[in-house]
Amino acid sequence: MKVSNHIYKFFADYIYKHTGITYLEKDYYRLDSRFKDLMDFFELDSVDELYNKYKASISPDMHAVLINFSTNNETYFFRDKKPFKALTKHILPELNTKYPMGMLNIWSCASSTGQEPVSILMQLKDHAGKDFTRVNIKASDISERALSKAKVGIYNGLDIQRGLPITLLMKHFEQEGEENSWKISSDILSKINYFSFNLLTDSFPKASYHVIFCRNVLIYQDMDNKREILKNMFDALKPGGYLLLGNGESLIGISVPFEKESYDGLTLYRKPVE
Repeated sequence: MKVSNHIYKFFADYIYKHTGITYLEKDYYRLDSRFKDLMDFFELDSVDELYNKYKASISPDMHAVLINFSTNNETYFFRDKKPFKALTKHILPELNTKYPMGMLNIWSCASSTGQEPVSILMQLKDHAGKDFTRVNIKASDISERALSKAKVGIYNGLDIQRGLPITLLMKHFEQEGEENSWKISSDILSKINYFSFNLLTDSFPKASYHVIFCRNVLIYQDMDNKREILKNMFDALKPGGYLLLGNGESLIGISVPFEKESYDGLTLYRKPVE
């Protein structure tokens, strides 16, 4: 599939403007699979037709489809196990000393199809006792397609095989309809409030969350967007609240006043206690 450079640039610029996801010229080839998905969806025969369609006019539905196909929804259960262990063994005990009463609010801010918030709640139910009932979970994503799957809470065999031990499958899921289709238990699914959120353009609440999971998101953003997102997340945390980033993500070159903590080789970022 041969694609003209100006077509790559048109879509790369549009995606960057609306999501912050950066496709440098050397990475344009990564758009090829997105083009194929879009051509199949709109029943078009060439990238030129796709370009002409978007160049002429972009309806809200066309915008949503492009954003859905351009975002990376790679995820699996208990991805990088250390954050989930740190949550029950270190973070919640620390938060309980400052916030002994009321609910604890956790935000999974790039929840994709739901494996991260589901994993958080399975961890809490099995290892955190009463903290399971104290926790509110909010989970957001920019992709409406991913959120639609997450809200239903049904996962196929391939989803289940990615990170979910058989013991947890038997404990927290029920077989749903056809073979190799599983639904998370209602006591977990009902605790997750899924909603659409754009980390670049939507308004962050102030001092609302005790814990924010923002893992494997910033690696797709340029430095200016990283600074803006991290500043907003700092403001969205309550004093003493924690931010968890993905492996390989850090605050190097970004002056947001988090305090660094380490637990079992994992770096945690804490908003200073007032």
